[in-house]
Amino acid sequence: MQKSAELVFPPHQYLYQITINPTESKLCQVVVLHQAALADIRNTPFRKSIEAEKVIANEMQSLGFLHSVTNRKYEGLFKKGLNFEVDFYHPELQIGVEVEKGEINNIWKNICKFGESPVIRHGVLLVPVIRQGQQTSSEFYNNAIKRLCNIERMFSLIDSLLIIGY
Repeated sequence: MQKSAELVFPPHQYLYQITINPTESKLCQVVVLHQAALADIRNTPFRKSIEAEKVIANEMQSLGFLHSVTNRKYEGLFKKGLNFEVDFYHPELQIGVEVEKGEINNIWKNICKFGESPVIRHGVLLVPVIRQGQQTSSEFYNNAIKRLCNIERMFSLIDSLLIIGY
């Protein structure tokens, strides 16, 4: 019997794909491993995405990802003079990962960073399944997919864009 897509954790899907991201299943395993801590961060207003990054940092580094990467840490990640940073970057597999807590505008910036880097082939967005505000909550993962699913031309500078909910 096949599981419903809503029962699969973490929810994940490609918004754009020429080739598969070679770490897709391992990234999902990292999210599952830290599901409780990530849910606590996600569900508490005023917490920051850096907290979620710190929770997964050790496992990401064991997979070969560098944390908080700029041109100083990995030369050529962005054009000279750009002070961009990606949350995690895998130099050999050319994967950039951005962890968000719930600001949709940051997702747009992240997509621009993926496209701006000459060495990022696969972009990954880790986003909360639900965004919990002080008095409201929203289905952030589903809303992000709805906003991004019809702009494939924006993704054409990379080989894949994977979104994973936490």
